[in-house]
Amino acid sequence: MRLRLQVFIGLVSVLLITMLGALVLAVAVFRPLVHELTTERIAMAVHLAEIAERPRTPKHRVQALSDDLGLAVRVVDEIPPEQRKRAQVYERHGRSVLVLPGPRAPFAVSLERPSSEPRWLVVTFQADLYRPRTRVGLGLLLLTAAAMFLAFLMLRFVFRPLEVATTAMQRVAAGDLNHRVPNRGAVTEVADTFNTMADRVQHLVQGQRDLMAAVSHELRTPLTRMRLLLELLPDSNDPISRIQALTKDVNEVDALVSELLESAHLHRGTLALTYEEVAAGDLLQRALAQVDLGTRTVQVEDTTKQNFFGDKRRLLRCLTNLLSNVARYTPNHCEVRIYASEDDSHTWLSVGDSGPGVATADRTRLFEPFFRAEGSRSRATGGLGLGLMLVKQIIDAHAGTIEALESPQGGLLVRMGIPIGGPGD
Repeated sequence: MRLRLQVFIGLVSVLLITMLGALVLAVAVFRPLVHELTTERIAMAVHLAEIAERPRTPKHRVQALSDDLGLAVRVVDEIPPEQRKRAQVYERHGRSVLVLPGPRAPFAVSLERPSSEPRWLVVTFQADLYRPRTRVGLGLLLLTAAAMFLAFLMLRFVFRPLEVATTAMQRVAAGDLNHRVPNRGAVTEVADTFNTMADRVQHLVQGQRDLMAAVSHELRTPLTRMRLLLELLPDSNDPISRIQALTKDVNEVDALVSELLESAHLHRGTLALTYEEVAAGDLLQRALAQVDLGTRTVQVEDTTKQNFFGDKRRLLRCLTNLLSNVARYTPNHCEVRIYASEDDSHTWLSVGDSGPGVATADRTRLFEPFFRAEGSRSRATGGLGLGLMLVKQIIDAHAGTIEALESPQGGLLVRMGIPIGGPGD
């Protein structure tokens, strides 16, 4: 509201200055014109007075001349005192000429006659010299008022979307994340933009809340086990196994916290990647060496002909996370295929299996934190954790592509595409 008032005052000031300038210009134009016409009319009135004073000049001749010139002529004894006070006085050829106030500003010329006869010739011209000037001033005044009114309406129209957006932002800032701006009238574009932003903010905030709830849930289980083991440890007949179980739970919590920290750094863009030349085949072998796939049948294939550039340590983590999911969510008798391929711009690292797979509708959500699909793959194990979310963040940091598909064996296939020459390739 304050901003609209300030802008309105500014516009009104500009309008007033403009109108004042126009008025000054009009006066500058009209004044010389009025002066010149006044001089001509004085000369004409004096000339008529001289004709009227000539002896033997018939009155009808003066009247005829006046009619020809379009003038109203009359002879009076005196000019009323109130008119003489307000009249403009000129002297021409020893005569007094008064420009009287009133409609069409009559000219009164003194006559050289005996005191017993009328002494003033009053000439009234059809065109009023002073009315146009008055009309111009009145017109400018009306134009200024109209411009101010239009400026007020325009500002109200222009600032309406801003006021609506301000009110909406204040409500969102107060915690009402469900508030939306109605999409109608002059605020349509602002409403669309604000509602899109509000949807995004609500989604992010809800995601953070869900993440915190999921993290709390994931931490509660190992912490509960650890507390129980610590309570039973003094009375245990096998303290070594208890300590090993505690160590396993500590490692689980540590891994979860590490993934959360790295995910936060990747999300903020504060974690710098270390690019180096990477051999795809070597990366596959190192990942397999770090994950125990049990009795599953593993097929490794590398068809790449050139190395690519990427952060080797984090890409290795992507592969180990994917293989760990395979080890966790598929039966021991399933087949696992891990392979590398390339096209003109990307190196593709893929991990597929013949396990239970994931429903098509759930594949796009696999990379959300702690997402639990409805299929047996997740229901049997309790969730996918942060592993796939971290994989996606690492691939995104490489300006790469990741997708979840159905594998040829009927299970899940995850493909990661990394630009061969780095993110700028």
